[in-house]
Amino acid sequence: MYKNILVPLDGTKRAEAVLPHVEKLARQCGAAITLLEVLEPLPQHAAAVAPDVLRSGAAQRRKEITGYVHQLADSYRSKGFDTREVVVRGPVVETIVETAATVHADLIAMASHAHTGIARVIHGSVAAEVLHRSTAPLLLVRAGDE
Repeated sequence: MYKNILVPLDGTKRAEAVLPHVEKLARQCGAAITLLEVLEPLPQHAAAVAPDVLRSGAAQRRKEITGYVHQLADSYRSKGFDTREVVVRGPVVETIVETAATVHADLIAMASHAHTGIARVIHGSVAAEVLHRSTAPLLLVRAGDE
């Protein structure tokens, strides 16, 4: 049924709550797994404050994230899964939707942090926005508290 499952991650255990579900589904369907980490761009005004420090920090963060995604991908490859890694900079929702189209994902699987009330107003809901903007089906798993 599914041939390529896109898994957006953010480096947290909460986001990883979807991984056991993805593993089962990918095994049942023989699907490839594409792990995605989106690096949000730095705010424009932040670059004016200390550009060298910010560039250095951003480069270090990209290196850490790339290592994190590579380690996860290697773990899945060692279990026999066809696994791809994508680390890109951009606005989170737009980048998830664009990447799903680019890699021809026929399912996006992600964990919802399940913000409610004022927290949802402040943080928004990436999952809800992806659901509204993507043409691919969305598998949502509610992440537990860390």
